[in-house]
Amino acid sequence: MPQDRSTYRGYVIGVKRKGRLWFVSVSPSRADLPILYHYSFEIAESETEAMAEAKSRVDRVLAS
Repeated sequence: MPQDRSTYRGYVIGVKRKGRLWFVSVSPSRADLPILYHYSFEIAESETEAMAEAKSRVDRVLAS
């Protein structure tokens, strides 16, 4: 199953389709960045929505 990867604010975001759901993983690319509490999740929306949710989670962890 191919996986799309991108980088956002120092985090690597991977998005992969699993049936009707999108599996998303988010991990820091540097040791000085906080690790997200839920670093992976599934979402039933589109790939665009899955990527937007991942970016939102990154923004929230960096804001805290």
